[in-house]
Amino acid sequence: MAAAEDAVTRIGALLEEMGARFDLVIEAVSGYGGRLDALRQELFAQFAEVGSQIRFLSDQIGENRSGMATIRADLGAEMIRLGETLGRTRVEVREQFGAAETALRREIGARAAESREHTTAVAVRAADDTGAKLNEVTGTAAKKITAELAKTNKALTSLARKFERFDDRITVATRDQDQRVRKLEQRRKSG
Repeated sequence: MAAAEDAVTRIGALLEEMGARFDLVIEAVSGYGGRLDALRQELFAQFAEVGSQIRFLSDQIGENRSGMATIRADLGAEMIRLGETLGRTRVEVREQFGAAETALRREIGARAAESREHTTAVAVRAADDTGAKLNEVTGTAAKKITAELAKTNKALTSLARKFERFDDRITVATRDQDQRVRKLEQRRKSG
């Protein structure tokens, strides 16, 4: 029996030791539970903060997109207005060059007529004086008229070249402007 009592005593001591350890385990687990609840609350608070920041950023992105759409529309309208103005200016410049060319041709014609009349008058007077003097005056007048006509033709040719270069530059600028407007419209439609 002594062995049985000794076994019961050992089992009792063992149960007491296990009970003490169980109390320690319960105490440790309850400490972890409190820390887990605090950690869970902190995570929820951080997720809520991240959510509010995402909402704020989303609102800002929406406002920026709206502002960009307004700027694109304004820029597109301005580019169209500039294109129209450039087109009108191009037409006006062509008309002005045409009018200047017509006026210059009239002036040249009028001066040529005056030169012919003057030459004829001089020739008639010279014919009265002598035949030799007539040939000399007529030759000199013809040379002057030829020189004037050459200068006039040279000026007209130069003016025509300048007008063509200007017209070419305006055409290229208009095409470039049209391409920019089309690209902006395509971006606006795709955006």
